[in-house]
Amino acid sequence: MLRLAGLPIRLRIGAEDLPPNLRRWNRVITQAAFAAVLIGYPLLCGLSPIAYYARYLPLGRRPLELLYGAAAAVLYLCLLYAAWVAGDNVHFRARHAGPRLIRRIAAAPLTAVFAAGVEELLFRAVLLVGLLETFDEVSAVAIGAMLFAGAHYIRRVKRYWTFAGHVVLGVLLCSAFVWTKALWLPFGLHAGGVLVLAGVRPLVRYTGPAWLVGASIYPYASVVGIGALLLLTVNIWLAYGGGS
Repeated sequence: MLRLAGLPIRLRIGAEDLPPNLRRWNRVITQAAFAAVLIGYPLLCGLSPIAYYARYLPLGRRPLELLYGAAAAVLYLCLLYAAWVAGDNVHFRARHAGPRLIRRIAAAPLTAVFAAGVEELLFRAVLLVGLLETFDEVSAVAIGAMLFAGAHYIRRVKRYWTFAGHVVLGVLLCSAFVWTKALWLPFGLHAGGVLVLAGVRPLVRYTGPAWLVGASIYPYASVVGIGALLLLTVNIWLAYGGGS
């Protein structure tokens, strides 16, 4: 695509490195690669994709874990934003005009389901499951969290200091999968977080220091956000891990 755009080849690109007419193809190629892995890996294991992923989506009362995870993520983020607003570190002020603002907010639920769905299938049901076949649980969670975080920085990004927040988020999601042996809880946690972040992004401006409130869609990368993620991880352990 860089060649088609008349640009030099580079190992890492961001959306701004491509002209608008090629950004669509960049997204298509990326999604096609995800689909190839999510479909191809189960086939390599001798199972259909439906049969493979169904093993990690048990029924009965287990889907309630999705609601628990989503509620926990939403509650924690709402408490963080409430504290930041009270401390005059975050201001609610629309970033877009009427129709565009409505579209951005309305798209938040779909964004949450799609982003969490793809990433949980890829990083938990494929990557982490493979790691657990080779490593003990602690090592698998640590490696899985690092790879999950690193994947968000393959392309060029504006901020790299947010990496630590992604690692801690990866620990939370990988641990939730290990403790429940299912995708419901990590999917709920992931989707609930994306829902809040995508929903409030068009409505808030971060005025406090980055170390305190993070920035853009990365409030969990601040010192306070990382602390909240660690506390949430402890709460999930108490409910589903060895603390119950």
